[in-house]
Amino acid sequence: MTHSLPKFDFDRVFSADGEVLRDGERVKQLLTTTEVEQVRQQAYSEGENSETAKAAGVQADAVRAVASQMQLILARLQTESETLREESAQMALAAAKKLAGAAIAANARDAIAEFCTRVMKDLRGEPRFNVHCAEAIAGPVAELLEKTAADAGFEGAVIVRANPDMTGADCRLEWGSGSIERSQEDIEARIDALITDWLAAPDDDDTATDCAPDADGAQAATG
Repeated sequence: MTHSLPKFDFDRVFSADGEVLRDGERVKQLLTTTEVEQVRQQAYSEGENSETAKAAGVQADAVRAVASQMQLILARLQTESETLREESAQMALAAAKKLAGAAIAANARDAIAEFCTRVMKDLRGEPRFNVHCAEAIAGPVAELLEKTAADAGFEGAVIVRANPDMTGADCRLEWGSGSIERSQEDIEARIDALITDWLAAPDDDDTATDCAPDADGAQAATG
């Protein structure tokens, strides 16, 4: 009886560099130097990738924390800016009132004459124009108005009356169909209104907080 034999049947198997990989039924239990290096490189690469990922995560967390703190700081600065803005406005208001009052008081005669001239231009047909002002400047105002009334084209009579209750450049103008009054309180009220309107206007720096980086943007920047 004939038995078929395997075409090839080597008990001992060698690697390309001559190392025994298999000796009969025994399989090599040790790795070659090349294989050891390959395993080492793979392990190192995996470890390095893992550490890089951890470092990136830590960096992203740090950037998010910084962005959050920046938003808090900007919000606080905005509040402090508004407070400083209002305080500065109040200081400016006080200074403006003082300067306006001093300037008008120092030039009360001219201020009243200029005010009267502007009103007279619209009242040229009136037969009489009465001017009430402080006693201390009634005479000088009367002298000045004689000329300014003619320059304004007012042909009626201009009568200046001293009022003991008035001070500075306070005055009241009266004619046949109406009257108008101006006082230091009116001037200060106008200054108050200007400051109030200025405070109500949006601040140019209000958009600063909108430019603060958010956490998502910060994380994307690390990518």
